[in-house]
Amino acid sequence: MAQSQITPIFCNSIGNTTAAALQCCHPNNQTSSICQVDFDPNGPTFLGGCSSGDCIAECQDIGLLYSSVAQIDPYFGNGKAPIRRYQTCANVPAMAGYLSHNALEPSISSSVLPFVSPHTTDDDLRKVTRAITECLTSTCENARNRSICSSQCSAVNLLINSTTPNVEGLNDCLGSLCNGHYGSLPFADADVIGIGVFTSYIMQCIFVVLFWFGLLAFEIYRRKQKPAEQRVETRKTEETKGVQPQKQRTSNHQGLFEGFLVEFHKSQCYFSATIQIASLSYGIFETDMLVTFMLIPLATNGVLPVMFAFILLFRYGKATMDVTLLTAACWFLSSIVYWILYAHIIPINSDIGPGEREFRAYRQFMYKLSAIDACGGYSALAVCPDKFTVGQRDITKASHNIRVLTPIIWSFSTVCLIAVLAAKTARWVRGRNNRRQGSQEDPDNAAQDNPSSRNLPLTLSITYWLTTLCFVAGICMQLSLLSIGTSLNMMDGKDWGFGQIVAITIWVPPLMAYLYKEMKEVLRVRYHVGLSTLGGPSAVH
Repeated sequence: MAQSQITPIFCNSIGNTTAAALQCCHPNNQTSSICQVDFDPNGPTFLGGCSSGDCIAECQDIGLLYSSVAQIDPYFGNGKAPIRRYQTCANVPAMAGYLSHNALEPSISSSVLPFVSPHTTDDDLRKVTRAITECLTSTCENARNRSICSSQCSAVNLLINSTTPNVEGLNDCLGSLCNGHYGSLPFADADVIGIGVFTSYIMQCIFVVLFWFGLLAFEIYRRKQKPAEQRVETRKTEETKGVQPQKQRTSNHQGLFEGFLVEFHKSQCYFSATIQIASLSYGIFETDMLVTFMLIPLATNGVLPVMFAFILLFRYGKATMDVTLLTAACWFLSSIVYWILYAHIIPINSDIGPGEREFRAYRQFMYKLSAIDACGGYSALAVCPDKFTVGQRDITKASHNIRVLTPIIWSFSTVCLIAVLAAKTARWVRGRNNRRQGSQEDPDNAAQDNPSSRNLPLTLSITYWLTTLCFVAGICMQLSLLSIGTSLNMMDGKDWGFGQIVAITIWVPPLMAYLYKEMKEVLRVRYHVGLSTLGGPSAVH
């Protein structure tokens, strides 16, 4: 872009207007009203821009320049400090240059001298210029849509020379970043919320619901069978013809399906537990809204679908001791991570009501998402004159879901887990007492978590179906939590890297094993193909 022939002494509203509309104090008109406002001894230029009294030192420190209380602690701060500092520091090299050449009017010089030394070295000015420009350039390079800022934030556009930034270039670059919406932000950590990982979380929830529907279908089919007497007669007739009874065939398929559920449940427990262990080393002990938005849905995903599958296993007598211990361990790890993260937003729930303050607290995750080392570990978007307000509606909705839905999900799942563990304990105690009293109860039945009979008493049957329906509703809530990653545009839908492919294959082993066993069963029943021809034993397991 074309640069002004004369570098202004000071320009306001950098990043908030066009280059032609910048309000600047020029060296050839130092008595203008703009100059009087900019260099008012009691104005914000230095009192807010260089609070320590040494603008050169402050403006070299990128950790100070781009930092704000709001980025560190979401409970406090309004985000105005870095905006004011940047507006001042962007003009410090020009002010220092004019001051060293005695080119400032006495009234302006008297305002500048307490904060900028007339003997500032070129090396100091280079450091200030780098701090002002390199953060913006690096932020653009890390943006998901670099085309919105690549030319505006290039070094050739941001610099007049190595000691002086081009204020008009800074205005264009900052304006493109501040108005770039989600395009100015990088994507979140793909290992946590990449497209493959996200798909795997969704698949976990869908699989559990499909298991529920499948078992429901078996239940309905079984209840529609003929009366027992007719089935016995039919069985005798079919056996004389060498045909396997229909009831037995259905039982075999249901047994395979239940075995599939067992193996899937083990896979999801290992998957979820591993995620929770990794989460413990992901900075969850600090109040970081980016981490909170990413990991709370994953923590509840290690509770709700796991408990749903466990309820199904308990109902059909498959909740063996190893499965129970694995489930409890997964719940324990997920609960630890969940409550550590949720504890960070409890003060927001109680101290910050709805409206701008609540949004400001949750907006911290936008700054955390765009924080880079070139900005001292902070975000260049924090210096946007009008603040970076993209996604306010989405953030408010996501924060509401996290604050309201997650306690419901965790509490309901935990109550169900406690109820199942209590029932298993009572059954174990009852079986132990029977053995002490010399009961002749079948040891196979005593070892079962649930009676082998598929017919439950009416009260228990109603309780079971109401509970599972609540779990289905909970899965819908969980899916809305997982959708936070998409509603806030945190993931790259095209980034199917190595880790993303691995993430979705976690469910392949139990699925392939189930399909293989079903194929063997179909071949055995329909085509009388012996399992030995498939390389397996002669009986279905």
